Amino acid sequence: MLTTIPKGLEHIMSVNPEILGGEPCFNGTRVPLETVIDNIAAGITIERILRNYPSLAQEHIDAVLQWELDLAYRAAGVELHVA
Repeated sequence: MLTTIPKGLEHIMSVNPEILGGEPCFNGTRVPLETVIDNIAAGITIERILRNYPSLAQEHIDAVLQWELDLAYRAAGVELHVA
């Protein structure tokens, strides 16, 4: 279980010990980051994730996908340049 907000997701996530035991959740929701990551890894479509978790917005999913892409690039030793 994650206990801190990953770098790059600070603008859409929060940690509150009163909500889900302090697991990082998307602001204004009780949806943990790990739930979205697990859904993406399981091949669930973005549309279905948003239907299953109506408190999430497209911007939440986009931020997670960008964060995962950045992690993959760093792991591969590639520097990502955004214009």
